[in-house]
Amino acid sequence: MNCTRRDLAFLFPSLFVAGATSLDAQQTPAADNSVEKLPVMRTQHFKYDELPVTANGQNRQRRMFTGKTHTGFKIESHQSDIAPGEVNHPPHRHLREEMMLIREGVMELTIAGTAYRLGPGDVGVIGSNELHNARNVGPGRATYFIVNIGRDDV
Repeated sequence: MNCTRRDLAFLFPSLFVAGATSLDAQQTPAADNSVEKLPVMRTQHFKYDELPVTANGQNRQRRMFTGKTHTGFKIESHQSDIAPGEVNHPPHRHLREEMMLIREGVMELTIAGTAYRLGPGDVGVIGSNELHNARNVGPGRATYFIVNIGRDDV
């Protein structure tokens, strides 16, 4: 996969966060979602083309990691590829904060009833307990990265 300087510049925040990861952090968390059971993340990298792909209808997702920081915060990241006109998931809310970093396409991120149109290089921040979801409003596929931090088990 070729990346331009612009791709790298907009991915830098998520790469910075992902810089503290380990192979163990790729494992799915325990069913009870307890942060105590997650591995502490150490330095690692994630190759886009080597990440397993999960399909949900026309949409695809690549999970990068789920773990906890050295200070005990849960952190997770994945990449989603959404077909034109499709939503990423039904509206939902959770305790953790979340960042949506758009790589390609145009997504309409709706948070608490307010719609935000996001294109390549844009970032949406979703606060704790805000009802949210997103729809691909562009003519082609849209890809974005999610980085979230915090726990939902408290």
